[in-house]
Amino acid sequence: MVIIDESNSSYDLLIWVLTNLKDVIDSSKVIIFAKQPQNSFTPPTALSSSVGFAQIFNPFSPNAELMRLAQEKNTKIALGILEKAKKLCGNHGVKAETFTDVRDVKDIIHKIVQERKINLIAISDQQNRNLKKTSYNMK
Repeated sequence: MVIIDESNSSYDLLIWVLTNLKDVIDSSKVIIFAKQPQNSFTPPTALSSSVGFAQIFNPFSPNAELMRLAQEKNTKIALGILEKAKKLCGNHGVKAETFTDVRDVKDIIHKIVQERKINLIAISDQQNRNLKKTSYNMK
């Protein structure tokens, strides 16, 4: 399983997996997961103003339609990331299965690992620009 996002290091990791673990993945599919960002709406500071000693605040409360549109955009972004990853896999002659979700990454990854009996997870480390390969033990 490869965990990716929109960063170049994620795609570098995927290419590394496709190149260096070809013997392992030839007999199975590569599972690719991209987390959808959660919507976080915070009141902009520009909406507060001072009138003498009193301050006026205009609290920002997103309506359901705005939140739905933001979630749709996040879903499209994640699906685009996964489509690019799937094409990379196809270019290496590897079949890929993709997943995306907005919920907690740990829960989703754990569920996928259990259901698909995955024993290797590859995650990029953006801060250090390193590639991390992690064995996942289901004991």
